[in-house]
Amino acid sequence: MAVILFFGRFSDLAQRMEVDLPASVTDKASLTAYLSAEIDGFAALAALHDTRISVNMLVSMAETCVSNEDEIAYMSALSGG
Repeated sequence: MAVILFFGRFSDLAQRMEVDLPASVTDKASLTAYLSAEIDGFAALAALHDTRISVNMLVSMAETCVSNEDEIAYMSALSGG
């Protein structure tokens, strides 16, 4: 099960999630699309230029792989997360 955390303005939309990701979710883009369908308002926040994603505590602005074994966090640049 993937653990998904939300910091900064993302925490206004969702709390910690533990979810079995669909087989189609393998990277940042597909995860963002999946969460956008599940959480109202997520797509707009995720599209902002300062959005960061962390996979297993490694922050990346570029495309990155994700899996059910990962801890994933969405945050804005100055979220304090």
